[in-house]
Amino acid sequence: MMGRYDHLIGQQLAHGTWSWNTNDPQLYALAVGAGIESATDELQFTTDNTEGLPQQVIPSFLTLASTGERWMKPLGFRERAWDNSNGEWPDGLVHGEQGITLARPLPTSGRATVSVVLVGVYDKVSGALVIADTLVHLADTGELLGVARAGMFVRGQGGWGGTPQPASAASQPTPDREPDMTVVHRTCAGQSLIYRQLGDRNPHCTDPARARADGFEKPIFHGLGTFGFACRALTERLCGGDVGKFRSMSARFAKPVFPGEVLTTRIWLVDDAGRFETLAGDGRLVLDRGSFAVAK
Repeated sequence: MMGRYDHLIGQQLAHGTWSWNTNDPQLYALAVGAGIESATDELQFTTDNTEGLPQQVIPSFLTLASTGERWMKPLGFRERAWDNSNGEWPDGLVHGEQGITLARPLPTSGRATVSVVLVGVYDKVSGALVIADTLVHLADTGELLGVARAGMFVRGQGGWGGTPQPASAASQPTPDREPDMTVVHRTCAGQSLIYRQLGDRNPHCTDPARARADGFEKPIFHGLGTFGFACRALTERLCGGDVGKFRSMSARFAKPVFPGEVLTTRIWLVDDAGRFETLAGDGRLVLDRGSFAVAK
């Protein structure tokens, strides 16, 4: 018997183009905290004309790749009118997981084709977990730049008797020992105001009334922004600031971050890969089950 979503698995739900110039990765770097504590420590990400430091792109910039389409609409979830989206995103939608894999360092400017492909829809009873890959190729050559895998959790819309998430799909937990290294980064009070300039205008990140209506005590920082802070930490400590050594990372969003908090990324080296987690200022876990890989 065919499941509710089986006919859509592996299907392309959106396709389009995405362009960026040299200013966009610099704005992204500021949005994920580069330059907050020291204006000179990460100039390879925040400038394009520093002598001896060619511009580089923070790997998690790939999470911005989008067609601009509401790709979840074909799944038929109950929708809500929100932020002028005409109800095209599901009611109860939150970002649950994120991963990126790079085939090569991202260019500082370019034009790419972007395709969103459905990987799976899993019944978590309390909601539905939708996994989709965003494949990004250079438009002029077709070269693969990377893949961004998102896990979107739709609260209150599970329990249809569908397939549960395979156990192997969950990332491994962090080791039960002290981390091998720790990186501390500070967010600023206006961090969400910067990040929203990248195009994510979610009002519960800036509007106190909208934040309270969505169940938060005050506006929160964008989840993908927290993911970007962790990517900076991993790139700084494991790649020596050289994005050419970066291969992949993934994590689960555990709890929200509030602008102005300190983020502590704890890193464990495990065999030929590694694990990480990120804590907010009061010690609560905000990113967990993190994994990463660097070039040999």
